[in-house]
Amino acid sequence: MSMLADILVVDDNHGFLQVARQVLGTGSPAFAVHTVETGSQALAFLEQRAPYDGVPRPAFVLLDFRLPDMTAAMLLETLAARGLRGVLPILVLSQAAWEEDEAAARAAGATGYAVKPSRVRALREMVVAFWRDQVHGHPDPAD
Repeated sequence: MSMLADILVVDDNHGFLQVARQVLGTGSPAFAVHTVETGSQALAFLEQRAPYDGVPRPAFVLLDFRLPDMTAAMLLETLAARGLRGVLPILVLSQAAWEEDEAAARAAGATGYAVKPSRVRALREMVVAFWRDQVHGHPDPAD
């Protein structure tokens, strides 16, 4: 099975990471799913620093709003300061539709903001739609 694109999922919930790897990494379209649990790990991954030397640059990032070491807004601001924020689309996911969290994420440069879907199929549909809308220069997964 060929992979459509590499994606990075940043979330401290092990269950969500397991579901993301299974749901997004299999089926059609399938993504090569990389996962990390903290903002610091995400920075190291995106900057290809140890222990992530030589990892592929993801086509986009799914980013949990609340991580153990920082919020999504803090991570986005750090990426912007390091010249990486505009390089790839970032969809911030949250447990609930809190307006202040969405405003903070968008102000920090998030490409999109969504409530984590409770259904597995809805997660796949949301990610594929984000892929179609935001990741340019790649084939439409429906093709």
